[in-house]
Amino acid sequence: MNTFEINMENVVKDADAASLKVKATSPVVEIFSALIEGKDMSRFDGKKVDKTVEYIKELGSKALAGDSMAISEINAIQRFVIEPKLIEAIKIFSFMGQYKSIPYDTVPMMRTYKYESVDSRWQANSGDVPFAATSWSEYPIATQTISGGFAVDYRELQSGNFGGSVAEGMEQVKIDMQNKAVYYVIAKLYDALENCTSVKHFAESNGITKSGVDDMLKIMRRYGKVNICGDYSVVSQMNDFVGYKTISTTTIPYGGDTVAEEIRKNGLLSYYNSAAVVELPNSFNYTKPLADKTSFELYMPEGLLFFIPTGNIAPLQIFRRGGLTTMTGDDIVTRQHLTRFDLEIGAGVAKGMEHLIGLISDTNFSVPTL
Repeated sequence: MNTFEINMENVVKDADAASLKVKATSPVVEIFSALIEGKDMSRFDGKKVDKTVEYIKELGSKALAGDSMAISEINAIQRFVIEPKLIEAIKIFSFMGQYKSIPYDTVPMMRTYKYESVDSRWQANSGDVPFAATSWSEYPIATQTISGGFAVDYRELQSGNFGGSVAEGMEQVKIDMQNKAVYYVIAKLYDALENCTSVKHFAESNGITKSGVDDMLKIMRRYGKVNICGDYSVVSQMNDFVGYKTISTTTIPYGGDTVAEEIRKNGLLSYYNSAAVVELPNSFNYTKPLADKTSFELYMPEGLLFFIPTGNIAPLQIFRRGGLTTMTGDDIVTRQHLTRFDLEIGAGVAKGMEHLIGLISDTNFSVPTL
């Protein structure tokens, strides 16, 4: 989404309106969600649909007149529609590491582990054998506010047009915030691995090579079964590792027809040497066309291929604090009515556990920055 500045003197926060009638479970939320998505409305009671339409139109009229309570109710309805879809979308964090939801009044605490007395012997020369022991400690981390927003046209709501710019704006907010949140986590992960001064499994190469992936897998399999994930630009390069083999100057097929069929159907491998291969979603940012106008910028970096062992204590720990919040105000330049949505995310790699994640960075692509 575009960056915008709200005039803080006239900001309306839905959190300030304690007496809001609408709740997440209110029928108006479910019906409004179906209306903006253009779904079949026959499954709803016709009278309830008509009542909801009239209620939203009335809120739109009041919002145009500057009624702060009506604005807050519209914000709340939009938030209740967007929030579950956004929360569902960022569940991909569970694949990348440990993902927790915590209340607003809770500080996210990173937990790190270390091994002590690991120099155990076959047999005690005298006294007890010094067995390995695990200790852990916690430390707080800061959160980052992930924001998205759009210009709300209350006239559309007033006229009962729920499938226009309001629907498009709400969908773009979800996509925008999902990608920003994933970018933030990936940037934190990349920064931790690149700048680690202890044991780390970080490599750079001109393209993703079979030998590079095989070498990284040999190391990371010691920690458990591995998931390989990254943008399409890097995971798709692994298609060349299977299906064909060049002997001298002759290229011959191998691996059976099932592998080739899998690539034809899905565009990607599902597994490579027993490691699951997963594409991380990466959308176009339609507000940022490339300089040559041939396409748009992507939200996330393309060149990072992660190797994440499963079944272990997760080194990458991600926190979502509270839920989605909203506020509305006038743009100080254009005077448009802007609604902003915020979500707090915290992420980090536990100190001393950086070695539990592998990374190959394709130098043909730029790297993320915080």
